[in-house]
Amino acid sequence: MNTPLVLFDDNCNKCSRWARFIEKRDPSSNVILIGQSSQEGQGILESMPVRFRGVDSVFLISSVGDWHAKSSAVWRIFRFLRFPWPIASAIALVPWPIRDVAYDLFARFRN
Repeated sequence: MNTPLVLFDDNCNKCSRWARFIEKRDPSSNVILIGQSSQEGQGILESMPVRFRGVDSVFLISSVGDWHAKSSAVWRIFRFLRFPWPIASAIALVPWPIRDVAYDLFARFRN
């Protein structure tokens, strides 16, 4: 795999808006967006590492096959978008437990 994959919950309105946000700001197609409920998405999810089983999140699978979820996926996705969005990847400076609490709070109110 040469291009990172973003697996998003395509049954969630907020998640689908996030995917459209990425698409608009990634004119060079630095990432491939795939809905988790699509046939392709389901196939990819079957290879999910055990530590992510049961995690309700957006996932980023790097070009070398590393899986990232929740806030770790989000800040890495920002790096692929056009300027000024890569600056937002500075959220990586916030310790991951705090970032993930914020991610979970935001995700709780999705529909």
